[in-house]
Amino acid sequence: MGRSYEQTCYIARSLDILGERWTLLIVRELTLGPRRYGDLLGALPGIGTNLLATRLRDLEQNDIVRRAALPGPGRAAAYVLTARGEALTPALAALADWGAGLPEPPSHHTGRAAWIMVAMRLTAPQQAAAFDTITELQVGGEVLWLHGDGSQVRLAVGPAPVTPGLRLTCERATFYALAAGRMTVDEACESGDLAVDGGFAAAALFFTLFNLPAGARDPQAPSGAADA
Repeated sequence: MGRSYEQTCYIARSLDILGERWTLLIVRELTLGPRRYGDLLGALPGIGTNLLATRLRDLEQNDIVRRAALPGPGRAAAYVLTARGEALTPALAALADWGAGLPEPPSHHTGRAAWIMVAMRLTAPQQAAAFDTITELQVGGEVLWLHGDGSQVRLAVGPAPVTPGLRLTCERATFYALAAGRMTVDEACESGDLAVDGGFAAAALFFTLFNLPAGARDPQAPSGAADA
């Protein structure tokens, strides 16, 4: 851990743990479910293996992440959020909501559909938890799946664990336009930019419940695909 602010203030004490570079982005990645060390390294370009190891050690020591064994052959080791780590999701949602109002990032900045979907999931209304259609998203080569169980929404990387009731396939620019309300499902399908397997009504409901924060949906906002 870096230097402490040495203040009793709860905000300062939180920042003693969470204010280091990359720390909250590691937490962001773990909202997508258990991730192996290599998965995290690949999802965080520029972090470097030594710094990632240091940040994960600090997060473990502060009961924000823990190690777990993934099911399957070899039971590969992975990192998951603890209950204390999960409690940070409202803070991430607030950051995504605030960040949506920032100017468009430079074109060379890295963007991923997973980061768009993290913002959509974190800022979704409570009723989104009732969206119980297992949905697989194939966006520009990335694959994620989502499911609401009535109390919360689970979002994870990789193919859906069972045959999905809804599958959406498109490029990232199209997905961003749909999430930002700049294109409807009908328009995207008519143009051939979106393939829907599972029903147009379900697809339309998906983008009604899961969309980008208001700043990114403002028609006056920049049109580039900024991510969470």
